[in-house]
Formats: sequence, C-alpha cells, structure tokens
Amino acid sequence: MILKVTNIRQENSNTFSIIFERPRGLNFYPGQYLDIELPVEDPLGTARILSIASSPSEDFVMVTYHTGISVYKKYIEKLKPEDTVESSHPAGTVVIDDSSPLIMIAGGIGIAPYRSMIKWAVDRKLKIPITLIYSNSNEDIIFKEELDAWQKQLPALKIHYIITSKDDRLTKEKFERLYPKPYSLEPIFYLAGSPSMVDDFENILLNLGVESFNIRTDRFDGY
Repeated sequence: MILKVTNIRQENSNTFSIIFERPRGLNFYPGQYLDIELPVEDPLGTARILSIASSPSEDFVMVTYHTGISVYKKYIEKLKPEDTVESSHPAGTVVIDDSSPLIMIAGGIGIAPYRSMIKWAVDRKLKIPITLIYSNSNEDIIFKEELDAWQKQLPALKIHYIITSKDDRLTKEKFERLYPKPYSLEPIFYLAGSPSMVDDFENILLNLGVESFNIRTDRFDGY
C-alpha cells in the first residue's frame, strides 16, 4: 500500500505527526498499526511499526513519532508533503473494546493509539466510562489540546495527567487513588509506552487482582 504525505504536524518539542491521504476503501480499527517501510540502509531494518493515531472516523491516516538518531528516524524526519511511503495494511489486535469500561494507561508516545480510540469514542458518543491516565516526563504533553477538548465533549471520558518530573512516576498507590475499587463493572486495561513502563504496570495490575485477559499491552521500543 502506498501512502502520500499531505502534512507534517509538530506535536511537541520532539514529537511529530505525519498525516497521509487516506486511500479509498481503507478501513481499520482504533488501536491498529502500520508497518511502514523506507528506502534506507539501517542496521535495524527498513521497516518500523507505527501506531495509527487517527480515528477511522477521520478522513486521513496519521502516525506519530519521536525524533531519534537511527537512519530510519533521520529519513522519516525529512519527509514532506507529496512524498510517498510504502506501508502494510492496518494490523494488530489491541483495539478498542466497547463492551466494558476502559482504562487506558499511556507513557509518552504511547498515547498514539489512544488518540485513535478516544477520537472514535467521541465521534460515536460512546457512553461507556473511559479513563485515560497519561504519564509524561514534563508538561509538554502530546495531543493535550485535543484531549482536553474531547473530555468536555464526552461526559464518560476522564483524563488524569501524571508529570513525572514533578509528580514522580505512576505507582500502585497513585493508581488506586485515581481509580479506586470497587469497580462497577470489570474494566479492560490498556497499557502503552516503553517496555519497562508496560511491564512494571502490568505486574501492578496483576498484583491488584486484575485478570490477565483483561490487560491489553502495546510496547513501544525506541529506535
């Protein structure tokens, strides 16, 4: 599949979104990803998995990335409107499940798939409770303006920001204050961020008695 760049959007000091023209007939689920291949000679390979940050309800396809030092990253940072890239079709099974309350825990760039899910929920006016706990190193938060606006539009959406440079990291105790038991319904937990963050919090949830089948994980490796 060929994707054509229509715009590049800076999200914060070191994060950018690439907006592609949406191919006719392209469908995907909120939370899926693309495997985008670039014509580079990179020891780590020519393709990377990038979460789709746009919603199926939007008329474009968007991926969001941190700047980096790899050959792949240096190439992607030079893309401009009208350029094209080769991509897989959307894939991935960690997608929105609107059968239960949703608790999304994101670290840094891990917010990308949740933007897709939340925008989808806003546009469909979903009534299930959705809680986003978003941990970031500083107050330069990706998508904050959009997220704050969507929280006002969707009464079922609650967002908590954790700024680790002043609040320290998200712990079991902080999580229990933000989302105390008993739960009205058994929620589905989504974890997305660095492998260490996802692993740590998955263990916290398991120790809190959350069943493993109610935990969906998405680990973002740096490159």
